[in-house]
This record gives sequence, structure tokens and C-alpha cells, in this order.
Amino acid sequence: MNNKCLTTAAKKGVFFQNTTKKDIFETAPETGSNLPFSWFRITLPIQPYLISQGAKYVVDSNEGIKILHTGLKPTNVNYIYSGDMVNASTKVKSLLLFCADPLIKQYTVYMFEGYNPKSLTKVLNEILNHER
Repeated sequence: MNNKCLTTAAKKGVFFQNTTKKDIFETAPETGSNLPFSWFRITLPIQPYLISQGAKYVVDSNEGIKILHTGLKPTNVNYIYSGDMVNASTKVKSLLLFCADPLIKQYTVYMFEGYNPKSLTKVLNEILNHER
């Protein structure tokens, strides 16, 4: 994945705040999400291990089984948070970036399957250039 454009190789979804449950964000079919989850809940962390790792938020999604559970850490870019997701069958970790737009109460979520770098500089630069 290093030689490709990361944002075009990423799975992507746009999630809108539920009108009655303010901590729930859902994707609409017309946004064309190809992520393994169609909604997520965002809360403040309460588990000490998440807080000690620098998580400002926790996101989870449960559709009969827990699909998503990760702490979101702030990046060096305002309103972009990083987390990860582990494939249950392969145990491969994938980077998740949650790009918040607080004005319209939505998140654009990028999943970089099988890619979880120590430095986020390259992927953040691509997202910033892609979003312009």
C-alpha cells in the first residue's frame, strides 16, 4: 500500500448524527460506504487503559457481534482522530481515521485495511489534499 494513493485504496463511509440519539452516527445507502459497519456510537472513555493510551473518545458498533470497538486519539490535525480495527479471522490491524465535521454533525471514516503505520503524516497529508 506504500506506493499507492492511500485514500483511493481506503474503504470510506460518511456517517450522519441520528436525530434522536445524539451519540449514534449512521451511514445512508446513497453515501456508498464499503465499511464493515453501518453505524457507530461515540462516547467518552471510561476504561483506564483507553484513557492512559490517550483516547479522547470511544467508538463501538454491535450488530449481533461486536464489529467495532476502539479508542479515538487526536491527531495533529484538528477534528481528525485515529483508531484501529482488528480483523477477527486474520488478526491483521487496520488504521481507522474519523474526520469530524462538527458544523453539519457528520464523520467521514477511512479504513486502511492491513495498514497501520506508526506515523500518520503521509496518510493525513493525503486526506487533507483529497478533501480540498
